[in-house]
Amino acid sequence: MSDKIVIGLSKTKRRKLIARGGGSSVEPGEQYIVSNDNIKEVGEVLATDQEDQEDTEWRIVREANDHDLLQVEINQENADKSVSVAQQLADKRSLQMKVIGSEYSLEKSQLKLYFKSPHRVDFRGLVKALAHEYSTRIELEQVGPRDAASILGGLGRCGQELCCRRFLYDPGPIPMEIAEKQGLSVSPDRLTGVCGRLLCCLEYELEGYVESLEGMPDKGQKVKSPDGMGRVIKRNVQKETLRVKLNGEEVKEFPLEEVEVVEVVERD
Repeated sequence: MSDKIVIGLSKTKRRKLIARGGGSSVEPGEQYIVSNDNIKEVGEVLATDQEDQEDTEWRIVREANDHDLLQVEINQENADKSVSVAQQLADKRSLQMKVIGSEYSLEKSQLKLYFKSPHRVDFRGLVKALAHEYSTRIELEQVGPRDAASILGGLGRCGQELCCRRFLYDPGPIPMEIAEKQGLSVSPDRLTGVCGRLLCCLEYELEGYVESLEGMPDKGQKVKSPDGMGRVIKRNVQKETLRVKLNGEEVKEFPLEEVEVVEVVERD
């Protein structure tokens, strides 16, 4: 059995890492301290026994206590104050970057800052200035639109807090193929989130959508409707309806349960 554990860090940037150790007592949902190269973090156990995960230098130190969790809150309050300082230092050096978030490691041995920029930025001078200002190890990370949205937060089209801020870790690219499989042909702006990229929810709705489609007649399938015979020209999973082109060329939409598939008998 593998001793690799998936740990979720719910900090300024939500992300996952793989850590070793912990034994059989580790359970999903518990908070643990993990360590790597003198950097300690507090994270939640997401999954255990990860046989196929890559090698890792992170290791579980011990279960986090109330003092550790309080320290995380205090560290974040202090880290938040560094955003404006970092931006001022960046502006002073005429760097085209927008600092959007920061976070301390548990023992404040590292201050990590996240920024947006349309270009690559040479921030070596900024790192030195920040190291002098805070007397700790400094790391800067340039983030893309998805990560920026998860850091800044906001409301999605559904009116709820963004999934990438609320529960998703490491939101990755969503290929257009996922939208195509769901038969979504509306304008692109209806399928994009505040980050300007395809909605993350398209991915975790896909499995249920595909399962629903398997219970519906295929496009072109001959069916019997309340208004006569016809063929399916469109399927609506959300409404559970079928659009049928009747033999008289008229197109009507019917509830799925009112349509019966006509079996085609093949002759030799």
